[in-house]
Amino acid sequence: MKYDIFLKQAIIAAKKASVPILSNFEKIKTIKKKNKNIRDLITEVDILSEKKIISSLKAKFTKHNFLAEESGLQNNKSDFTWIIDPLDGTVNYIKGIKLCAISIALTYKKETILGVIYNPFSKELYYSSKKSGSYLNGNPIQVSNNKDLDSCLLVSAFSSKISLKNRNKEYKNFGNLNNKSLGVLRIGSAALAMAMVAKGSIDGIWGSDLKIWDIEAGICLIKEAHGQVLEKKNGTNKTIIAGNNYVVNKVKKILK
Repeated sequence: MKYDIFLKQAIIAAKKASVPILSNFEKIKTIKKKNKNIRDLITEVDILSEKKIISSLKAKFTKHNFLAEESGLQNNKSDFTWIIDPLDGTVNYIKGIKLCAISIALTYKKETILGVIYNPFSKELYYSSKKSGSYLNGNPIQVSNNKDLDSCLLVSAFSSKISLKNRNKEYKNFGNLNNKSLGVLRIGSAALAMAMVAKGSIDGIWGSDLKIWDIEAGICLIKEAHGQVLEKKNGTNKTIIAGNNYVVNKVKKILK
């Protein structure tokens, strides 16, 4: 199967979705909580961006399934499912921080075959498709080859779920790995962090109970950038460790 037509349309959709994100930056009027998790926020821009993506993809792929963060699952019983996060990093966006991204992935028979991550502020367009490698603005990228944990830069992607037991566990892991490496970042966008892992700027990432629309495109990017991804799925959530083989194995041994 050739993936060019799907990848082309995903990139077009991501760029269309960037228009409301850019035009409404620092002009947000409505912010709502989606649930009891204090960081699960939604704005009118999330909705506008998602509508742009879905309408753009539907124009070409009417019968495909769509799983999007804000509108949920549109099940047309297709072998193809688009997984969409219209604005990963909403908290950053609300606060006027330009660390956020549009994330679009496509699965075929439950296998992810492409991923697109686009930061409309920096114009960084990351994309990949099965057996075709990963790219940033047309240039091939790959994960770092760092094999010394003490010189690795890592990212922890915290779940928005609030559980004292799980949170304390996350903090302990964060501290342990921070002390054994150059440091552990938390940038507020799992999609963007995974793109940076695929690029090799960040050596590894881990996170528990992450929504698949935040990370599915990033998983494809890292795998196609010659990286390794350990993943465990639980409904629409996944727990992951990703980076090069050395980093993944080292981090796995340290996490508890």
